[in-house]
Amino acid sequence: MAGSGRISLLVDSPLQTLARAMRDVEPEVKRQIGKATKADASPIWLESMRGHANTRQEVRLAGSGQVGVTAQNVFLRAGGPGALSSGTPIATVAKPIEFGANPNRVIQTHSRKGTPYKRRMGTMYRLPRRGGYVAYPAASDSIPRFASLWVQTARRTIFEQLEKVT
Repeated sequence: MAGSGRISLLVDSPLQTLARAMRDVEPEVKRQIGKATKADASPIWLESMRGHANTRQEVRLAGSGQVGVTAQNVFLRAGGPGALSSGTPIATVAKPIEFGANPNRVIQTHSRKGTPYKRRMGTMYRLPRRGGYVAYPAASDSIPRFASLWVQTARRTIFEQLEKVT
Protein backbone atom coordinates (compact mmCIF):
# COMPACT_ATOMS: atom_id res chain seq x y z
CA MET A 1 0.00 0.00 0.00
CA ALA A 2 1.40 3.37 -1.03
CA GLY A 3 1.35 6.52 1.06
CA SER A 4 -1.15 8.15 -1.30
CA GLY A 5 -4.00 6.00 -0.03
CA ARG A 6 -3.98 3.72 -3.05
CA ILE A 7 -3.55 -0.03 -3.10
CA SER A 8 -1.40 -1.51 -5.85
CA LEU A 9 -2.77 -4.43 -7.83
CA LEU A 10 0.69 -5.30 -9.18
CA VAL A 11 1.23 -7.71 -6.30
CA ASP A 12 -0.70 -10.97 -6.56
CA SER A 13 -3.65 -10.52 -4.22
CA PRO A 14 -7.38 -11.17 -3.95
CA LEU A 15 -7.92 -7.62 -5.24
CA GLN A 16 -6.03 -8.42 -8.44
CA THR A 17 -8.13 -11.55 -8.91
CA LEU A 18 -11.29 -9.55 -8.29
CA ALA A 19 -10.26 -6.85 -10.76
CA ARG A 20 -9.81 -9.49 -13.44
CA ALA A 21 -13.12 -11.16 -12.59
CA MET A 22 -14.99 -7.83 -12.69
CA ARG A 23 -14.16 -7.49 -16.40
CA ASP A 24 -16.40 -10.44 -17.26
CA VAL A 25 -19.23 -9.76 -14.83
CA GLU A 26 -22.58 -8.55 -16.16
CA PRO A 27 -23.42 -4.85 -15.60
CA GLU A 28 -26.38 -5.70 -13.33
CA VAL A 29 -24.10 -7.71 -11.02
CA LYS A 30 -21.61 -4.81 -10.95
CA ARG A 31 -24.42 -2.47 -9.90
CA GLN A 32 -25.43 -4.86 -7.11
CA ILE A 33 -21.83 -5.07 -5.90
CA GLY A 34 -21.52 -1.28 -5.93
CA LYS A 35 -24.80 -0.78 -4.08
CA ALA A 36 -23.93 -3.34 -1.39
CA THR A 37 -20.38 -2.00 -0.99
CA LYS A 38 -21.60 1.59 -0.62
CA ALA A 39 -24.20 0.60 1.96
CA ASP A 40 -21.59 -1.21 4.07
CA ALA A 41 -18.73 1.28 3.53
CA SER A 42 -20.55 4.51 4.43
CA PRO A 43 -20.93 3.75 8.16
CA ILE A 44 -17.28 2.63 8.35
CA TRP A 45 -16.08 5.88 6.75
CA LEU A 46 -18.25 8.13 8.92
CA GLU A 47 -17.31 6.26 12.10
CA SER A 48 -13.61 6.47 11.31
CA MET A 49 -13.81 10.20 10.55
CA ARG A 50 -15.75 10.90 13.74
CA GLY A 51 -13.10 8.99 15.68
CA HIS A 52 -10.44 11.43 14.47
CA ALA A 53 -12.46 14.63 14.99
CA ASN A 54 -11.65 16.65 18.11
CA THR A 55 -12.99 20.17 17.56
CA ARG A 56 -16.51 21.29 16.60
CA GLN A 57 -15.31 22.24 13.11
CA GLU A 58 -13.71 18.84 12.65
CA VAL A 59 -16.93 17.14 13.76
CA ARG A 60 -18.81 19.11 11.07
CA LEU A 61 -16.17 18.07 8.51
CA ALA A 62 -16.52 14.45 9.62
CA GLY A 63 -20.29 14.64 9.25
CA SER A 64 -19.93 15.65 5.61
CA GLY A 65 -18.16 12.41 4.66
CA GLN A 66 -19.50 10.40 1.73
CA VAL A 67 -18.53 7.20 -0.07
CA GLY A 68 -18.74 6.73 -3.83
CA VAL A 69 -18.39 3.33 -5.46
CA THR A 70 -17.69 2.43 -9.09
CA ALA A 71 -16.83 -0.90 -10.68
CA GLN A 72 -13.12 -0.23 -10.08
CA ASN A 73 -12.86 2.21 -7.16
CA VAL A 74 -14.19 3.27 -3.81
CA PHE A 75 -14.04 7.06 -3.43
CA LEU A 76 -13.88 8.64 0.02
CA ARG A 77 -15.10 12.23 0.16
CA ALA A 78 -15.18 14.82 2.92
CA GLY A 79 -15.96 18.52 3.04
CA GLY A 80 -18.68 18.65 0.42
CA PRO A 81 -22.30 19.23 1.49
CA GLY A 82 -23.36 21.03 4.62
CA ALA A 83 -22.59 24.25 6.43
CA LEU A 84 -21.24 25.46 9.76
CA SER A 85 -23.60 27.08 12.28
CA SER A 86 -22.49 30.47 10.91
CA GLY A 87 -23.83 29.50 7.48
CA THR A 88 -20.37 29.15 5.93
CA PRO A 89 -20.31 26.18 3.53
CA ILE A 90 -18.04 23.39 4.76
CA ALA A 91 -16.42 23.23 1.32
CA THR A 92 -15.10 26.76 1.86
CA VAL A 93 -13.29 25.93 5.10
CA ALA A 94 -12.57 22.21 4.59
CA LYS A 95 -8.91 22.70 3.67
CA PRO A 96 -7.90 24.74 6.75
CA ILE A 97 -9.97 22.47 9.01
CA GLU A 98 -8.24 19.36 7.62
CA PHE A 99 -4.69 20.68 7.21
CA GLY A 100 -4.58 23.58 9.66
CA ALA A 101 -3.51 27.18 8.97
CA ASN A 102 -0.74 29.56 9.96
CA PRO A 103 -2.09 31.78 12.78
CA ASN A 104 0.20 34.66 11.74
CA ARG A 105 -1.06 34.81 8.17
CA VAL A 106 -2.49 38.23 7.33
CA ILE A 107 -5.98 38.28 5.84
CA GLN A 108 -7.58 41.20 4.06
CA THR A 109 -11.28 41.49 4.81
CA HIS A 110 -13.93 44.17 5.23
CA SER A 111 -16.22 45.33 7.99
CA ARG A 112 -20.02 45.17 7.88
CA LYS A 113 -20.02 48.74 6.63
CA GLY A 114 -17.61 47.79 3.85
CA THR A 115 -14.40 49.33 5.20
CA PRO A 116 -11.40 47.18 4.19
CA TYR A 117 -8.87 46.19 6.85
CA LYS A 118 -6.18 43.59 7.57
CA ARG A 119 -6.06 41.13 10.44
CA ARG A 120 -4.15 38.02 11.54
CA MET A 121 -5.78 34.62 10.97
CA GLY A 122 -5.40 33.82 14.68
CA THR A 123 -6.07 30.48 16.31
CA MET A 124 -9.40 29.61 14.70
CA TYR A 125 -7.74 26.59 13.03
CA ARG A 126 -5.17 24.11 14.30
CA LEU A 127 -1.52 24.41 13.35
CA PRO A 128 -0.54 23.25 9.85
CA ARG A 129 -0.04 19.50 9.39
CA ARG A 130 0.75 17.94 6.03
CA GLY A 131 -0.90 14.61 6.93
CA GLY A 132 -4.20 16.21 7.91
CA TYR A 133 -6.22 15.89 11.08
CA VAL A 134 -9.47 14.11 10.18
CA ALA A 135 -10.01 12.70 6.67
CA TYR A 136 -6.46 11.61 5.82
CA PRO A 137 -5.84 9.66 9.05
CA ALA A 138 -9.35 8.18 8.77
CA ALA A 139 -8.63 7.12 5.18
CA SER A 140 -5.37 5.42 6.13
CA ASP A 141 -7.23 3.51 8.86
CA SER A 142 -10.21 2.62 6.64
CA ILE A 143 -8.68 1.70 3.27
CA PRO A 144 -7.62 -1.84 4.27
CA ARG A 145 -11.12 -2.44 5.66
CA PHE A 146 -12.69 -1.19 2.42
CA ALA A 147 -10.49 -3.45 0.32
CA SER A 148 -11.49 -6.46 2.39
CA LEU A 149 -15.15 -5.43 2.33
CA TRP A 150 -15.11 -4.97 -1.46
CA VAL A 151 -13.60 -8.42 -2.05
CA GLN A 152 -16.06 -10.12 0.32
CA THR A 153 -19.07 -8.30 -1.12
CA ALA A 154 -18.08 -9.01 -4.71
CA ARG A 155 -17.45 -12.71 -4.00
CA ARG A 156 -20.75 -13.09 -2.20
CA THR A 157 -22.71 -11.27 -4.94
CA ILE A 158 -21.05 -13.17 -7.79
CA PHE A 159 -21.62 -16.54 -6.06
CA GLU A 160 -25.27 -15.66 -5.38
CA GLN A 161 -25.70 -14.77 -9.05
CA LEU A 162 -24.10 -18.07 -10.11
CA GLU A 163 -26.43 -19.99 -7.80
CA LYS A 164 -29.46 -18.30 -9.38
CA VAL A 165 -28.27 -19.28 -12.87
CA THR A 166 -27.67 -22.95 -12.03
